[in-house]
Amino acid sequence: MIPRALTAKHRLKRVLRDLYSRVLFHSGAWRLVDRLVEPRLLILAGHCVEDDSVNGGLPPDMKIGSARLEQVLTALGGHFDLVTVGEGVRRLGEGARRSMVALSMDDGYRDNATVLPDLLERTGGSATVYLESRPLLERRVNWSHKWFWLLEKLGPEVATRQFMTHSRHEPTLERLRRLLEELPGDLAYQAKRVLKYEAEVEDRDEALDRLFAERGGDEGALCERIYMSLEEARSLASNPRFELGGHTVEHHALATLAPEHAAEEVSSGRAACVEALGEEVGRSFAYPYGRRWDWNEDSVEAVRAAGFQSAVTTHAAANRRGDDPYRLGRWMIDDGTPLHLLVTEAAGGFDWLRRRGLDLVE
Repeated sequence: MIPRALTAKHRLKRVLRDLYSRVLFHSGAWRLVDRLVEPRLLILAGHCVEDDSVNGGLPPDMKIGSARLEQVLTALGGHFDLVTVGEGVRRLGEGARRSMVALSMDDGYRDNATVLPDLLERTGGSATVYLESRPLLERRVNWSHKWFWLLEKLGPEVATRQFMTHSRHEPTLERLRRLLEELPGDLAYQAKRVLKYEAEVEDRDEALDRLFAERGGDEGALCERIYMSLEEARSLASNPRFELGGHTVEHHALATLAPEHAAEEVSSGRAACVEALGEEVGRSFAYPYGRRWDWNEDSVEAVRAAGFQSAVTTHAAANRRGDDPYRLGRWMIDDGTPLHLLVTEAAGGFDWLRRRGLDLVE
């Protein structure tokens, strides 16, 4: 439960953030800010370009419409250099003269290969796509996609109840029982959080596997529909507008794993993708889920030891020269992300406040 005072504080912060960014954006003052502060790298983070034929069953916050993404990249590309994450990090280290925006997409979904290339050609943009090795090379999906499939087929209440008939982990079952008693409007989201952070990994995965199969799920077919193929990944690897990066083997929150298991997820994922696609895939890494509680110091060391040169989180921030390359900030985007917020961050408006002790974003 979020304390009422904290909720009120966050609501006030959102209001101030929106007001401040609107003033900078509509007055044009962001251009002055951009000239006065040092160059920076804004990394945008998404998952899918909306295409119902391949990602129709995924949650709305994982998708952005093609027209909206084109609008965002066109607007930002008119004032900032559009780069990949790796190129942006390199330029920062060398003392970039202009601020930059990088688009990144997590997981390796099929639309990244079928829709995104033409969109980038039209906008002059680039993208870094972070790949999980298991769906790409073994054609197996991670637990969350079986959960999404079950939600679409059964609805959140029935899916939760049926999962409970297969799980043997009592703490997880108790948390899910309480959720079912409360029946919150966001039950699907809350149940996923329980499965992600509180469930015992082996029990959760086995329970979902059994329920998925029991309800007629076809893992291979599901993977073929939503994830790009190896051939499509190779096509992106040869496209100069794309950079491919690592995203573990099967997308566990690294902080929930034993350190040696987390290190194996990182290093094995990199090794498999490098073998299949080439050494350049091993330059940049994205922490699965990416919030501060999803990774830790052991995760950072595992990424560095595996040979990656940078790593991105999902905490909203601009990145400057001298920032830790293994803790880069990213802005998550979807159809509802206002352009004035992105322009303000790209121009350094929010960063100017952060340096004075006021963070309106996090």
